[in-house]
Amino acid sequence: MTTLLRNTLGVVGLVAAAGAQAQAAPDGLNWRLGLSVEHSDNMARRPVAVSETVIAPTLAFAYLKEGARGEFEAAGSATYRHYQQERFDDELLQQIGLDGRWLLVPERLSWALQAVVTDQPVNPFGVDAPDNRQRTQVLVTGPTLALRPSTNVRLLGELRFMDTGAERTPEFDGQRAAAAARLLYQRSPLTALSAEFESVDAQFDRAGVAPDYRRDNAFVRYARMGARGEWNADVGYSQVRFDDVVAGFARKQSSPLARVRLAYALTEITRLEADLQRGFGDSVQDLLDGAPRAADYALPIGRAALSDSTLSPDLFEETGARLGVSHRSEATYFRVDGRWRRQEYLRATGLDQTIRGFTVSANRQVRATFSLGAQAGVEWRRFGAIERRDRDSRVALIANWRTSRRTGLSFELSHGERSSTEAQQVFSDNRALVTFNLVR
Repeated sequence: MTTLLRNTLGVVGLVAAAGAQAQAAPDGLNWRLGLSVEHSDNMARRPVAVSETVIAPTLAFAYLKEGARGEFEAAGSATYRHYQQERFDDELLQQIGLDGRWLLVPERLSWALQAVVTDQPVNPFGVDAPDNRQRTQVLVTGPTLALRPSTNVRLLGELRFMDTGAERTPEFDGQRAAAAARLLYQRSPLTALSAEFESVDAQFDRAGVAPDYRRDNAFVRYARMGARGEWNADVGYSQVRFDDVVAGFARKQSSPLARVRLAYALTEITRLEADLQRGFGDSVQDLLDGAPRAADYALPIGRAALSDSTLSPDLFEETGARLGVSHRSEATYFRVDGRWRRQEYLRATGLDQTIRGFTVSANRQVRATFSLGAQAGVEWRRFGAIERRDRDSRVALIANWRTSRRTGLSFELSHGERSSTEAQQVFSDNRALVTFNLVR
């Protein structure tokens, strides 16, 4: 990835959203400006505590546009963190996701764009701290050709170009060319069947360090959509072939592919989400799946995420499950998520790990101008190669005041800690955060 693209992609979400404001209805763009002061008694999250105070202006936004010519979504935030005691270098943190599709020829040809900019750990075995972060980018773009041999059959052909890069993990830098063919059969208004083939050729910039490879997926899908939800199931087969022969590792590996996803409304205000996975995965897909979404912007309390992604150019064989339940009424919001995931890397076996954990978020609108929230999460991580066990936990209490129609004040107290079989990874961290917000 070129330096120009790295610098440009980091702000393209902000530029696109700002530029689209003039072309879209006012409801298409939402934003807030914040100025926060945060104090931590252990900012580096190390056994020997280092206290620090941060002043941080933040811009958060969400933009959603749907029309006859396509659809576009952009969401995320950018925060500049200034460390008062200068124990750490100032930093610009960004979490930005883009997802768009434009119709070039109605019902025939479209163009897709997907991108994510995020800050990821440099050391996957370390903690989230100012000296363990790096800018990471993924860009995906390309055309889709649609043919309709009959009223209930469609044939899709896709070409995609992907570019990946990271500031301090150069082996992640590279390009990918992908192609897919999908035959879709609309069995009824509610159900559909498809047969799909996907192929990705990954080439990395650092020859001999990162494993170049080709991955092929072939599977069939059954999808059903109803009045209260939808679900789909994929069953198939995957194969990976590396370009180079490395002693001790197979050049070609294969795995069954199985995925089940469910989203269902238990009641008008309660929703269930679940998925099961078995097959090959990589950190590029993890980053795309974890990109900010416009729907998350409007939540009364931010979603607490499990940190189950490790930045690496290598593929892993994955077995996992996730379950989420959310409840949202006019005055109350509650969400609980649980996840279990095992990753076995094909060549970078030192990164093999098993992760399990859960998060809980709750918010109560006490008055029209005042709300109280709480979050808690626990994550257990086991690294197989180094026989290490970590347990991370965090709890937070949050209060929000709406001081006027466009201004607000929030206050957060949090406690985080890690216990580990590795003594240098143990820490305890207490934080206080005050934020003034200007909201569109």
